[in-house]
Amino acid sequence: MILLILGLFYLIFHFRSLNIILTYVLSLCLIFTLTTGIQYKRITLGQTLHLTKQECTVEGLHALCEEITKVLESIKIEEISTNTIVKEVKSSMIHLIPGYYPNPKPMFFSKFMTMCGLTGIFSPFTIEANYNKDMPLYNIPFTMSHELSHLKGYMQEDEANFIAYMACVKANDPYVNYSGYLNAFVYVTNALYATGENVEAYYQRLPEKAMNDLQENQAFWNQYGETLSNITSSINDTYLKINDVSEGVKSYSLFVTLLYSYYQTYHEITFQHLTSIE
Repeated sequence: MILLILGLFYLIFHFRSLNIILTYVLSLCLIFTLTTGIQYKRITLGQTLHLTKQECTVEGLHALCEEITKVLESIKIEEISTNTIVKEVKSSMIHLIPGYYPNPKPMFFSKFMTMCGLTGIFSPFTIEANYNKDMPLYNIPFTMSHELSHLKGYMQEDEANFIAYMACVKANDPYVNYSGYLNAFVYVTNALYATGENVEAYYQRLPEKAMNDLQENQAFWNQYGETLSNITSSINDTYLKINDVSEGVKSYSLFVTLLYSYYQTYHEITFQHLTSIE
């Protein structure tokens, strides 16, 4: 990414030719379109899974949150190394969406990503899934899976979150499972809270480990303030809307609608009947 930016400045100051600069920029746009942009128009994950999106009700969200909370109350975990997480995530993704997966890459600029409020980023020019290596560990399996789903062509953020959840809860390691369930817990309780419901009782039932992780996570993202992260969010919102994602950054939370619809259809949250997406 640095070389692409430096290359642009080099062309501007060395050649001073509008034709050369436009050729360079349009070439980058073509690469983006062929590797990433075109995937925003693919058939939806709901169609692939034969899943009809259902309107979330308060009662249904409570039932879904209850199921996730029960799992978090009972799950027994031990923290694992990042290398183990990479192996477990790739193995689960291969079973879910067969094919080749490169290792997700820790970003050299992770501190800057933290300042921008970014957990991960997909590079359309190198076809790589990158993650913020500094963030709390429980976020890493979910983020790796999310970015790898982009690599497989699922660019819609709600679909990438749903695939990340599926990959995590279907993995063989309890800690990776925990990452999926705890991230889903936050999304679903936020959706409930947005309806005016009190979600404190669900948080009170969480194990001490989960509460500590959530508190650590909040402190981690608050350490640099919100100025730069708000700017980054605005840029991301514009990028998504340009690619016909009308909800912009709000599309991330629409993952709840997919999970809710799945739960209402199959009455379970572990995808026991599902072997793969493709």
